[in-house]
Amino acid sequence: MTKDEKPKPVVHSPPDDPLGIDPDKDFNAEARRIARDAIEGRHKEAVQAEAQAALRRWGMTSTRSADDPDPGERKS
Repeated sequence: MTKDEKPKPVVHSPPDDPLGIDPDKDFNAEARRIARDAIEGRHKEAVQAEAQAALRRWGMTSTRSADDPDPGERKS
């Protein structure tokens, strides 16, 4: 690089957030997409990570064992 050339700026992209709302899109459409994804069980890992992060921020921990029944499952 010569002294007349300016360095190119560094572009920082936000991480992919499947649970986020795209502010460039219609809010109501985005809310419906998020609700539909939740109902259909999409992005389970991202939902779990978000819930765990929230619990840590609030000073709480998840004490549910892998042997505990899923609270979302209905009993017959």
